[in-house]
Amino acid sequence: MGPVLTLLTGQNALEFLAARADEAEQGRSVYWQEELGNFLVAADGSVSGRAALGNVAAKVSAFNTLAHAVLQFPFHRLAPYPDRADCLRLGRLIAKRQNRQFTNDNQRQCFTLALIRKYLDLGSDDCNLVIGDGYGVMSSLLLLYAPHRRAIVVNLTKPLILDMAYIRQALPGIRFALVSNGEEMCAALADDSIRMIGVRADDFESICEAAIGLAINVVSMQEMEPPVIKNYFNLLRGNKAQQTAFYCCNKLHKKLSDGTKLRFNDYPWRDGDSVLHNTICPWSQWYYDKTPPFWHYRHGDGRVIWHRLALLEMDSK
Repeated sequence: MGPVLTLLTGQNALEFLAARADEAEQGRSVYWQEELGNFLVAADGSVSGRAALGNVAAKVSAFNTLAHAVLQFPFHRLAPYPDRADCLRLGRLIAKRQNRQFTNDNQRQCFTLALIRKYLDLGSDDCNLVIGDGYGVMSSLLLLYAPHRRAIVVNLTKPLILDMAYIRQALPGIRFALVSNGEEMCAALADDSIRMIGVRADDFESICEAAIGLAINVVSMQEMEPPVIKNYFNLLRGNKAQQTAFYCCNKLHKKLSDGTKLRFNDYPWRDGDSVLHNTICPWSQWYYDKTPPFWHYRHGDGRVIWHRLALLEMDSK
């Protein structure tokens, strides 16, 4: 019998990550090399500095809640899906448990899940993978909607602390683990009590040991170097699931500060992928703020955000 693995779980996992938050990471693009130096993250998920990871609005008064609801209502027509109302209900529950305002960032994630639910049946026991979750919102939505499926969250170290800490707030009592290699991933998957698994971006290959039925990336591949994007596609095509669906929402064109050009259509898609949905993402093109006329459209070629849901052509096992 081999050695018994001791997985890092709960607060121990968060403290382990916090102690290594400023260590160098191979998976950081030039964008994240710049951004991650602008903020600090503690093991409890508290942030000091400026984090470019989405909007966590602490103003939860009745007035602010009403204002957001009024400004969000016209967006509902952008997501005409049967399960939209249920996804919004789950999103508002998450925001309440995290003691934050239900903002447009939260609403966009709800619309994304509503679209996915239109096309996919998440009834199997395969895992859901979220690549670069913003404050754990999408992972929390998936865990609430499909509690029989584990959520695997992969991110750079600092954002991963936020993901895991905020998911714990949204799902009190959830048992989660941090894994760093394939052996630890197998151990975590063998423990039915573990429902969420965190993976640092540099340890992404450990995910190959899981069966990924659905993978999601929302506006973070546009911040990755092309070889990193390719690695994720290879992982998704070669994981243990019979079929992997991938929802990808990113800018059509993005130029990083070092001159690297990223193009959505140049991601390693294949002709053998079965595309279920492939359009401009309407709820990402529009946004609202306090400036009249309040609702604004992102104009310009470099601001077009595209989303695609595809059943990936899988590599032979």
